[in-house]
Amino acid sequence: MLCRVGLNSASRLAARRTVTAPAVRFLTTESTLVDHTTGKTIQLTDPSHPELGDYPAYKGVLAQDKDPYAKYDDPQNRRNFNDPLTHDYDLYDIWSPDYFQFVSDKTALKHNGVFFALFFGFGAVLYYFQLNPEKPAMPRSFPFGGLAKELGSGKAEDDEFYRVRPDLTAEKELGFLKPIGSVTENEEQYKKENADFITA
Repeated sequence: MLCRVGLNSASRLAARRTVTAPAVRFLTTESTLVDHTTGKTIQLTDPSHPELGDYPAYKGVLAQDKDPYAKYDDPQNRRNFNDPLTHDYDLYDIWSPDYFQFVSDKTALKHNGVFFALFFGFGAVLYYFQLNPEKPAMPRSFPFGGLAKELGSGKAEDDEFYRVRPDLTAEKELGFLKPIGSVTENEEQYKKENADFITA
């Protein structure tokens, strides 16, 4: 009985294998394939890629290069129905990596040269004709070397770290503020120096 069961299962497996055997293509020459299930000879489109069989070799067109304003059946992917597809369509669709159109070194250097020439030329024109606006305010000056001692400097070596950055040109033009005297002296001095502007 065991032998009969074993023979029956073996025959069923053999029958199943023959029924469900996949169609296998064998490479017979460099440019053709023979499908042994049908006996049909298939002319290869690209002998270097026999897995493609006789699928037409369509030229890929980047979806990014297509007109974005044209009417498409699938506007997002820029595709129409029944458009032929290449075997590597995923490299040409709208979701593929960005394609960079490289240029020669000569062209790249020329474009960069034009850019920098215009950039520095514009700056040179501004500098030569003095088109830059002047300061909207009077330069600020702080007396006594930028108030270093007043801001906490104990030694002359530390003045550089404590002082407010003075405008040295303004100090030369305006000088330091005079020491503070009495209120009456300051008032008299102010009236004397600004007598032309005081009417009362």
